[in-house]
Amino acid sequence: MALEAVGGAFLEAVFGSLFKAIVSPVVVGLFKKSKSSDLLLKRLKISLLSVNVVLNDAEEKQMRNGAVKEWLEELKDVVLDAEDLLDEISTDAKMDAATEVNTLNSIPVNLCGKELEQKVEDILERLDFIIKQKDMLELQVVKEVKIQPKIPSSSVVGESDVYGRDDDREALINLLFWNYDSNISVIPVVGMGGIGKTTLAQLVYNDDRVQKEFDLKAWVHVSDQFDIPKITKSLVEEITSCSCSFEDLNLLQQDLKKRLLKKKFLFILDDVWNQSYVKWETLKNPFLSGAPGSKIIVTTRIAHVASIMRTVQPYYLSELCEDDSWMLFAKHVFGYANLTVHPNLRKIGKEIVKKCKGLPLALKTLAGILRSKDDAREWYKVLNSQIWDLQEDESNILPALRLSYHYLPSHLKRCFAYCSIFPKDYEFEKEKLILLWMAEGLLQQTKRHKRIEEAGDEYFYELMSRSFFQQSKRDKSCFVMHHLVNDLAQFVSGKFSAKVEGNYDEVGESTRYLLHLIAHKFPAVHWRAISKAIRLRTFVELRLVDKSVTFIDEMPYDLLVKLRYLRVLSLTGIYLQGLPDTITELKLLRYLDVSGAKMYKLRKCISRLYNLQTLKLVGCSELLELPIDMHSLVHLRHLDISGTCLKWMPLHMSALRNLQKLSDFFVGKECGSSIAELGELSDLHGSLFIHHIGYVSYRDSEKAKLKEKEFLEKLILDWGENADTDNSQHEKNILDSLQPHTNLKELAIYNYPGTNFPNWVGDSSFCNLLFMEIKGSKYCYELPPLGQLPSLKELRVAKFGGLVSVGSEFYGNGIGSSAATESFPSLETLRIDDMSAWEVWCPNKTCRAFALLQELHINNCPKLRGDLPINLPSLTLLVIRDCKQLISSLPTASAMRVLNVENCGNLKFPVLENQCHQSLTSLYLHNSCDSLQFFPLGIFPSLKSLDISGCKNLTALTVSVKMNTPLRSLSISNCPNFTSFPTKVFAAPKLTLLSIDCCEELKSLPRKMDQKMPSLRELQLWRCPQIQPIEDWPCDLRSVSIWKCDKLIARGLECNQLNSIKLRHLIELGAFTVRSADCSTVSSSVQASPRRALSSSSQRKTYAGRVSRRKSSGQAFRHKTDQREFGNGFDTSETRINISSSKCSRASIPTARENATNVLYIRHDDGDDIIGTFPSDLCPRSWPSWSTQRPKKTSFKSFTLRTKTELANRGVSYTSLKNMGNQVENFFELPLLGKKPGNLEGYGQAFVTSDSENHKLE
Repeated sequence: MALEAVGGAFLEAVFGSLFKAIVSPVVVGLFKKSKSSDLLLKRLKISLLSVNVVLNDAEEKQMRNGAVKEWLEELKDVVLDAEDLLDEISTDAKMDAATEVNTLNSIPVNLCGKELEQKVEDILERLDFIIKQKDMLELQVVKEVKIQPKIPSSSVVGESDVYGRDDDREALINLLFWNYDSNISVIPVVGMGGIGKTTLAQLVYNDDRVQKEFDLKAWVHVSDQFDIPKITKSLVEEITSCSCSFEDLNLLQQDLKKRLLKKKFLFILDDVWNQSYVKWETLKNPFLSGAPGSKIIVTTRIAHVASIMRTVQPYYLSELCEDDSWMLFAKHVFGYANLTVHPNLRKIGKEIVKKCKGLPLALKTLAGILRSKDDAREWYKVLNSQIWDLQEDESNILPALRLSYHYLPSHLKRCFAYCSIFPKDYEFEKEKLILLWMAEGLLQQTKRHKRIEEAGDEYFYELMSRSFFQQSKRDKSCFVMHHLVNDLAQFVSGKFSAKVEGNYDEVGESTRYLLHLIAHKFPAVHWRAISKAIRLRTFVELRLVDKSVTFIDEMPYDLLVKLRYLRVLSLTGIYLQGLPDTITELKLLRYLDVSGAKMYKLRKCISRLYNLQTLKLVGCSELLELPIDMHSLVHLRHLDISGTCLKWMPLHMSALRNLQKLSDFFVGKECGSSIAELGELSDLHGSLFIHHIGYVSYRDSEKAKLKEKEFLEKLILDWGENADTDNSQHEKNILDSLQPHTNLKELAIYNYPGTNFPNWVGDSSFCNLLFMEIKGSKYCYELPPLGQLPSLKELRVAKFGGLVSVGSEFYGNGIGSSAATESFPSLETLRIDDMSAWEVWCPNKTCRAFALLQELHINNCPKLRGDLPINLPSLTLLVIRDCKQLISSLPTASAMRVLNVENCGNLKFPVLENQCHQSLTSLYLHNSCDSLQFFPLGIFPSLKSLDISGCKNLTALTVSVKMNTPLRSLSISNCPNFTSFPTKVFAAPKLTLLSIDCCEELKSLPRKMDQKMPSLRELQLWRCPQIQPIEDWPCDLRSVSIWKCDKLIARGLECNQLNSIKLRHLIELGAFTVRSADCSTVSSSVQASPRRALSSSSQRKTYAGRVSRRKSSGQAFRHKTDQREFGNGFDTSETRINISSSKCSRASIPTARENATNVLYIRHDDGDDIIGTFPSDLCPRSWPSWSTQRPKKTSFKSFTLRTKTELANRGVSYTSLKNMGNQVENFFELPLLGKKPGNLEGYGQAFVTSDSENHKLE
């Protein structure tokens, strides 16, 4: 789209919509019935024209003049009211015509002549006042919105000011050095404004390697004006370092062509906005004389610009990570990247950095404002303010992002502003946003758009290409807006959009778009506050919590009467028994979403919503039927009933001719619409799920005409879980008649009761099919020839109860194709599950198969035996589970990275020393490969994770030659004959986790673990009774867990031998857990490390602990120390020592040293006693020992201690807790500090309550 056609004022799109409505036959015909009404209509048109001509000037001046901005908002307010009025008039007239109650030439019943004239008079009066103000504001007629020119960029960069772009620089330099087929390669760098595209180009341009690579280099700042002579002249001057006197384009290009002849050059074209392919072709003509290997780097915000100019894939620049963002911010705010001198500002600065969301320009701008300011109040002011509140001379962010907004066409500006209702970080779906735009009338259908949804697609991708939307990193099907882009949307939307979460102050009469955000479990919607927004067009309820919770307040019956201009109403997940009858007052409603509502039926009055385009009932699991008059919704385009349990579809569904999406169709047994009704719905798009095909007759299935529905992308055919038949051929004929169009991309067939499939299933004509699933065909004895599908990427086959053998028919051999044809040429993922009778898989020997297969899953095939496919060159993941008779060797797969085998005892494991599995990184072997005795680590040189469990004959891990294995995680469990690790030649320098469980014969771990496993962080030794004490503990351990290792505990944890395990030298130890059948000899002589001691008495006073008793025996208590409890002076590392036993006597309790911070808890499993010893200096005064003084009552069996902080975090007040203590018998005050609960401010508090009571605090 050329720049000349864009950059219009926001209101231009609204005015365009109004002018179109004013001249529509419905409106003109109505007003002509009265002479006075006709004059009013003409006055309205003239008034609108008089303000329309100054919109561009007002759009530009509003950024600097608050009065102009207010004037524009008042104008927008009245224009939107006029739009509402005209929409209401048009709707009334169309409804009258549809019901034949009145004719188009009569005045609608809802708006009589005088009432209509009065409403127009009110609008004209407001417009006249606004027109008078425009002269006072000196608004003028201009052709387009003017903006201040940008400061040109240059190639000079201060590398010391750049953080987090090293990887991007290397990636871009690699692209520069790559040899491409074309002589001249164009590499676009794409990203939103302020993200650092120019900075990255500067880094690459000045890199020493780049300097040596190219003969000529030039940097040109292009900006929004794609002036070809000017750009060409700048290139000549850059190359020659001299001024050029030529002005004529021909002379300039001739000169440039000569200078580039056979020279290898690098050009940087910075900040390009041009979207004209013709202009780019004209500019680049002289470049073609350059030498092969010449490169051009283009930086742009617009993906479409990149698609026009590129010869290679664009490089998309992402935001900085949080650490790099902080370094950049600190550099510019303090002059260095170290904040040790300013500790009080660090926390505030971190929050400011989060606010910027990795945008370098925003980071530098806010840092510049705060530079050399040490007053925390100034920092808080910046943190709590909006970016848009800053003065323009203070901020480069506003003009940078506003420039992107400025060049949007007016219709896209309106669509973008609508997105202001979304909260920050909200992930939205493209389809949903387009439907919302459509409901609001923001989409303009042109001749090139067959469907209005296509216009929405175009709008969406245009905004995405300009970096207003970004693909979500978490969910690729969703999109997000950068925080600052979200702020921009809110800024341009102004008072007309509001997001509320309990505070309704922003809701007023001018509010048109309202989002109610539910972020806690018991929301209350203040409907009275919402009813103030009498001109509301969109009300969306958005949940961030469990969707099963309900509104506390009921919707007032008359609310919808007041909100008569609503176009969008979304109440997903609320507990609705049904919608009120007053919903029929919403004549303009086009989008209704009550997904998740708890209702059995939808009210009949829904059928009177004449304008309704979208109806969503997703997940209404209790909904059994739709209104019988659904066919009256003649404008309905999207009906989503997925996740419902409808028994049938209402009659006359074929009347919904405008239907574009129908998620599901339920075939009734003896009532409702037959499947033949689908035949008239020729424009269905997206996906369609047809339920209960067992009730379908052959005649009706033919009339469904699925083969003619060329826009369907996904089709699911389900006979039902209990489907059965006496006539297999009949079922085959029905499936044959339901053949879809070959444009289909996804197909699923469930519970088909036939014995074989019709010919179209697997036919090569389905060249667009990417995904297929066949499940539950219990009588089918063979698979269809799915190997013939040329584009199939994922295949799932499950629950074929009668299938015994898979052979050549599956590959498609001999069915109208050459024997040399490749089978499954595109397949990447194959899953075969729950095949109870399957015995043999006969590999294809006549042609190549599975050349691109990356994942193979075979699950629960208990009778499968014999061979699997042998040569799978692309296989990276192999999962085989519950195939107990499978005796085959594993497939040969040179690229395999992950192997998971479970419950396959007869499977042969590849252990040949000369067979190296070079690429395997993860191996999980559970209850499988019974013949495996020695596991040779040497043939897995890349293995990072090894998990072996239940290999009953495994005796040892072996290494034939000296090697450093790359293992990070090693787990061996339930291997009763496992006795040893490799000896001297084995080392695992990168191992971080070692877990050994239930290996009764294992006597020792590898010797010199501190040298061979220096990176070990977590050690778990469970149920290894023969294992001996460890002599050389790794020094980087964070967690040690020992349970039922009798010899290790008896010899290594005796009172005088505790130092032998060098526990006090494990500086980084975060947890040490010992569990045994008997701890009567356990003692402790743990010396606290001096740096872990509490730093002051005030910090010791804030001590608070938590002990959580668990019901099952053998579970240890955990005590955590947290910096938030002890203050900044305490080390943040956790220190936990836990010992639990079923036989703990008081005599065995050790005495901790006075200053020890490694607090020891020991629990008594009988449940009637708590025993513990604590360092005495943690308390401000002496307090009783628990071993000598019990709580007042001992009848409780389980309890929970809570600190003051933890209770507050759970929202429990001390008043309510104290009252609870007076009512509940099993409530106890522990004599922790010997004071009452209300008098422990600053000391910490602990409470106990029975887990069996309803007042449990978990």
